[in-house]
Amino acid sequence: MDQEVIQCKRSGVNPKWPPYKSVLGRIAKGPHVSDEYELNGIREYVERGDAFAKPSMPVPNSDNVTRSSSEWMAVTRAHRVLATAPDNPQWLLELAHWLRYYQVGIWQLFFWAGQFDIIAKAAGNDRRRQNYSIQTTTNMMASMAILGWKNAVIHQGYLTHAALNRGHQLVIEYEEQHRRAQAFMLRVFADWVGDVSHQWPAYAYDEPIYEALLAEWRTPRPDDLMPCLLAACDRHTWQTGKESQKNSYDFNQDWHLERVPVEILYILRLRQWEGLANPQKIDHPLLAAPFDQLPPEQPVPELDELMQGVLKRAREDWPQYDEVLSLPELRGCKSGSEHDRNN
Repeated sequence: MDQEVIQCKRSGVNPKWPPYKSVLGRIAKGPHVSDEYELNGIREYVERGDAFAKPSMPVPNSDNVTRSSSEWMAVTRAHRVLATAPDNPQWLLELAHWLRYYQVGIWQLFFWAGQFDIIAKAAGNDRRRQNYSIQTTTNMMASMAILGWKNAVIHQGYLTHAALNRGHQLVIEYEEQHRRAQAFMLRVFADWVGDVSHQWPAYAYDEPIYEALLAEWRTPRPDDLMPCLLAACDRHTWQTGKESQKNSYDFNQDWHLERVPVEILYILRLRQWEGLANPQKIDHPLLAAPFDQLPPEQPVPELDELMQGVLKRAREDWPQYDEVLSLPELRGCKSGSEHDRNN
């Protein structure tokens, strides 16, 4: 018996979907922070210049907090690289460079969130560091998939689930802004690896397009996915507005992904890794070149001297650093209420 093609209701392309030129215009307006300014802050950490009070840092880093400056630096630049890829033949190389900076930064951020928990618990309170952005970290995971970095995607997916299950996510983003596309990508990751989960709020399950894709993303018949892939592309164009207190958008103008189909390319790469054929062409304006096809898998560049210096200091200060960030440890972070009961 022939299988029925999954159906998804399409909304059509948003008539107010920002054109590429307007995306470039917003990027040009900034704000911009010079690379050198940000790099100097990272060098200060590497060289232990943060051990002393100064006008820029009135409180010295006496606790050896693992500084995560490269995470923010890389997030802003990686998003811009993606947004401007149509005009940049070097976009894959530049994205790879910034994703390596991002990896080091997010490791630093995650590690210190865990250490803060330990310090707070020893002091008799239940305060937590809640500064882990589900939106940006999932966008970066999808970017790693676009580059074909399978091991990096695996580590990033487990790291993010561990952060969620420990309660380190940004509260407003998680509870009020309802990033359904990012929740969807993380749920697909959990389905892909099969041994991690998170108890999401109800909004993560209320988008029929994503529920259909989650159920069928492994179908061996690529054309069966086409209706829902096209519907997801339509949805992307409607999720590109300007953030406000009243309205939140998965692909908002803050991060410039209005015309970058990260969630679509992410699904296609996971299917490729599963040995499944992908649709030959997805005829939708969101998938304009260079996003009209998956790029060849890219090499993972070595960490540069500065990022190696960040890790060197972190490991000197915290001998357990690599163990905390290891896959076995991340996999051991339980889901939701089970984690709360055991802590």
